[in-house]
Amino acid sequence: MSWRSIARKEIGDALRNRQLHTNAAMFVLVFGLIASLHANQARSGTAQPAALVERLMLVSMLLVPAVGLMLSYAAIVKPRANGQLALLLGMPHDRTDIVIGTYLGRYAILAVSIVAGVAAAVLVTLVFRVELAAAELVGFLVATAGLGLAFVAIAICLSAFTREQTWASVCAFVVFLLFVFGWYFVPGGIEYVVNGFETAAQEPWWAAYVRLLSPTLAYQRVIEVLVGDGADRRLAAFGSAVLLGWCLFAPALGVRRFATSDL
Repeated sequence: MSWRSIARKEIGDALRNRQLHTNAAMFVLVFGLIASLHANQARSGTAQPAALVERLMLVSMLLVPAVGLMLSYAAIVKPRANGQLALLLGMPHDRTDIVIGTYLGRYAILAVSIVAGVAAAVLVTLVFRVELAAAELVGFLVATAGLGLAFVAIAICLSAFTREQTWASVCAFVVFLLFVFGWYFVPGGIEYVVNGFETAAQEPWWAAYVRLLSPTLAYQRVIEVLVGDGADRRLAAFGSAVLLGWCLFAPALGVRRFATSDL
């Protein structure tokens, strides 16, 4: 299938320009450092095994969205601007193949980097001979891979919608600020308007669900359940569905837009 050749091309390009090596090394360094700090605390009796997952989660909430967006925001708009897309479409590829293949190829680069980082954290923990929360780390790996896929999907959608790389980069930056830092306050803003520009005495039931529409906050809630942090399992299930929804519907929207746009 031709989307596979597009995905292989993306991975090959990342290997040739050492983009894959750079990202993997960054995750290895950051996750390994966090694991070493955790191991020092665990050996002194001030940290439980699952605390490693919580620390990795806090860093991943910043690092994974940033890398996912940077890897993918120009993946379609850049070759569109320099004419490479016209050349690709002259081969046995259609526009859906290009979007899906680019999406999966860019995600493979991020996924390998995440796996390398988690492997480094496990190795450091074993070297320091502290207890390893293996089940929680496996769950963390799956959830973090889902977070990465969601942000790659969003970036691919942005790249398919825009015609200029500058606009794509601006949109990616806004998405990062909104979903990583700003979305937590969105339910409160909606509640304030709905309540007649007054602060309600109690947060409405729907506010927690609106908050989890951010893939970053949905991911956080899923991890909290994994480490037994007393989180509501219904909200965690909703958060998992939100991550899946971003992974599926964002690239589908990008495919639909790209299929009807003029190159």
